[in-house]
Amino acid sequence: MLCALNLAEKGRGWTSPNPMVGAVLVNKGEIVGEAYHRCVGKNHAERAAIKKAGPKAKGATLFVNLEPCCHIGRTGPCTEAIIKAGIGKVVFSVRDPDPRVNGKGARILKKAGVTVESGLLKKQALQLNESYFSYHKNKRPFVILKMAQTLDGRIATVTGDSKWISGPQSRKLAHRLRAEVDAVVVGMGTVRKDNPALTVRLVKGNNPYRIVLSQSLNFPRRCRLLDSNSDYKTIIATNGAAIERFSRTKRGRHSLIYWSLRTDSDGRLDLHDFITKAGEFGFHSLLVEGGSTTATSFLKAGLVDKYIIIMAPLVLGSGISAVGDIRARKLADAVSFDRYFFQASGTDNVFVGYPKRTE
Repeated sequence: MLCALNLAEKGRGWTSPNPMVGAVLVNKGEIVGEAYHRCVGKNHAERAAIKKAGPKAKGATLFVNLEPCCHIGRTGPCTEAIIKAGIGKVVFSVRDPDPRVNGKGARILKKAGVTVESGLLKKQALQLNESYFSYHKNKRPFVILKMAQTLDGRIATVTGDSKWISGPQSRKLAHRLRAEVDAVVVGMGTVRKDNPALTVRLVKGNNPYRIVLSQSLNFPRRCRLLDSNSDYKTIIATNGAAIERFSRTKRGRHSLIYWSLRTDSDGRLDLHDFITKAGEFGFHSLLVEGGSTTATSFLKAGLVDKYIIIMAPLVLGSGISAVGDIRARKLADAVSFDRYFFQASGTDNVFVGYPKRTE
C-alpha cells in the first residue's frame, strides 16, 4: 500500500478534479503490475495496473489508496475491469467520498465474489488527497493561504520592498503549490505592486486559473494578468457594477471570465459568495497568494483550510504586516490550529497548519 501511495504522488498537479491514485497488483508474493493515474482522461490507476499485469492479474490482490470507482466518466468503471480480470482481493485505504461511489464500489466487488478490505494506511491516504476529501465533505473548494514573511511577521519593508524575502527553494515551493491547485487568488494590491504572472515556472505542471479579487479594477498600465491571457484563464471577481463598467473598456474585452459577487454588510466583496462561485465553476482547490488585505479577509471569514507561512531568517522591525486586524480582542479569538508542523526549506522555515473550525 505504501508503494501505491508513492505511485499516486507522481500524479500531483495533473489529476484534478480527479484524486491521486496508485495501484499495485500482487500475485503469489510478486508485484505483477503497478501504475498511477497520470492525468484527467487517462486510464485510472487500477485499469493501468491490470493492463500491465495481463493474465497474471487473475487471482491477484490489488492494493489501491482509494475505493475503486463504479461509474462511467471519461473511462469505464474500475470495478468492472477488476471483476473481468479475475482479481481475487482488493485492499483499499479509504472510501471514495464522491456520491457516485461512496461505498458502492466496494459493494459491487463483494457481490461479484471479490474479497474486499479497507482502512490500510487510511491516515496517509486522507493526507495525500486532502483537497479532494475536503471538497466533498464541505461542498466547497479547499483554501490554502500562503505567505512569505520575516521572523517578525513583515511581508515588506516600509517602502514596500519585498523581493525576495524567501529563498530560492521556497520560491520553488510556491510554484509547486500553484501547480497543485485549480486557481490562484490575489487582490488588486498585489497586482499593482508586483504585476504577477501567477504561472508555473520553476517546476513542471499545469498553469492554474488566475483570479483577481477586487472592487476597484484599477489595473496598472502594464498588467500580465490582462495582457498575457492567451489561455483564457484570468478571472475577474468583482461586483456587478464594476463588471458592467470594466467589460466595456478595451482591456476588459481581453477574453476575461467575470464573476459577479454580492457585497457584505461592510460593503466589501462577500468571500462566501466568492467561494460558492468557485465551487460552481468546478474548482476543488484555491491558493490565496494575495497580500495583507486579502489574507486578512480570508482569515476573518474563517475560510482558510490550510495556512502555509514561509519564514525567512530576517527581522525588519517596521514594515508591512503579513496579517491585519482579524478582530481578535482576546487570545481566545486568535486563529488556532488543530494540527501543524514545521519543515526546512533552504535557509527558510515553513509552517504548515490547519486552522480549527469555529462552526
